[in-house]
Amino acid sequence: MALARLLGRDAELAQLDAAWRATQEGEPQLVLLWGRRRVGKTFLASHFIKGKRSVFFGATQQAERIELGRLAEAVRRELGSDAVDLAGGGFASWEAALRFLAALARDAPLAVVIDEVPYLAESTKGFASVVQAVWDHLRPQSRLMIMLTGSAVGMIEDMLGAGGALRGRPTLALRLDPFSAIDGQVFLPDLEPTGYLEAYAACGGYPLHLRRWDARVGTEGNLRRLACTPGAILFEDAFGILREELPDVGGYPRILAAIGRGRTRQSEIADEAAQRVEHPLDVLVRAGFVRRSVPLGATRRTRPLYEIDDAYLAFWFSVLYSDLAQISAGQGHAVLRRRRGQWQKHLGWVFEELARDHAVRMVAKGVLPDDLLVGRWWSTSGPATEIDVLGLRGSQSVLLGEARWQAGPFGRRDAARLMAKWSAVPNPSSEEPMLALWARGGIQPEIMTNRVLGFDLAQMLDRET
Repeated sequence: MALARLLGRDAELAQLDAAWRATQEGEPQLVLLWGRRRVGKTFLASHFIKGKRSVFFGATQQAERIELGRLAEAVRRELGSDAVDLAGGGFASWEAALRFLAALARDAPLAVVIDEVPYLAESTKGFASVVQAVWDHLRPQSRLMIMLTGSAVGMIEDMLGAGGALRGRPTLALRLDPFSAIDGQVFLPDLEPTGYLEAYAACGGYPLHLRRWDARVGTEGNLRRLACTPGAILFEDAFGILREELPDVGGYPRILAAIGRGRTRQSEIADEAAQRVEHPLDVLVRAGFVRRSVPLGATRRTRPLYEIDDAYLAFWFSVLYSDLAQISAGQGHAVLRRRRGQWQKHLGWVFEELARDHAVRMVAKGVLPDDLLVGRWWSTSGPATEIDVLGLRGSQSVLLGEARWQAGPFGRRDAARLMAKWSAVPNPSSEEPMLALWARGGIQPEIMTNRVLGFDLAQMLDRET
């Protein structure tokens, strides 16, 4: 069966191709490819081995003897019955299987993909140590490539970390993350900017989610079909993504739901979740589901805010989570209408994230000073003040930015309101600050100067601006 076109992973595919060339020249390769469910690991690995002498084995969650039997069938399917006959028709252990595959690589280069290694680590005690033992004793000039993939990010990183069996062994370690809003456009090139950002806000940067979004249907139709229907991909996938990383105990969904409802301080999260949250928050931060945010330029003692660090999961917890039972009961249409305010608030958050990303890109391109440090800022004492995008040169504030998910353009009054916050920011420059304004509708042309910049959504999504 023909594979769908691989999109957006050119850099990773080039690295794998380089590793394969080294394999062909007698330099064995141990490749680790990991990342959350739905980021495209299996898809990338399948594309990479196409046309190569290879074995692809997808682990399940079955007993060791069953998995070894499935591996023997994969070898028979990919390399022919003669290959399995050489092994006596099957494998007694994973060490025997890997040593046999290494022996097959003496005749010609061989790529062996073992997909979802964490499943094998559950059924075979010390599986990573078995890989280590086989790898450490490969014959010189072996032409074997072993690629291990996994969705349980924490487990893979433990294998690679201090004390991990595979520490220092991989010749190539690739972590696949969800696509950024800029890069995700490759999946929906026909959508206009507003429609695309709405798609990204619901799907996050997960390739399969974006592929399922129908550019011919409006945002509401896609949300009904993909998020507000029992069993639909955006309704279901969050469960699997969280299950890969988080134990059943610890109240993690309650904590994420509290953050999704706007409780961002530790005390607020604890009150909302009705539990102690110090350790669970640390686990969520290490797993990459939550990030700690402090104002730009703040000291280490500043108490952080906690935010969900994934557009899809933020959508799921802020818009869907409270009404999952109602969606399961077939009331998704009503839920979508009732949660319209939360959806718009989520869109505003995604838009603000994109504005900061755009500011960073402008620094890299020289549109803004190349020593400008960009981030978010809010007051931690005195009157409440928040700046969506603050720019520091050294310790001085020199740029004020605001991002709004609004259709109309920024005008003179908007610029004046932003300028009024200048005295509240840390160490404001004695010179007039630079203002940067982001809105779907951009900025009224008459207020643009060399000190007042304005951008619409199309510019924010354009890699060249």
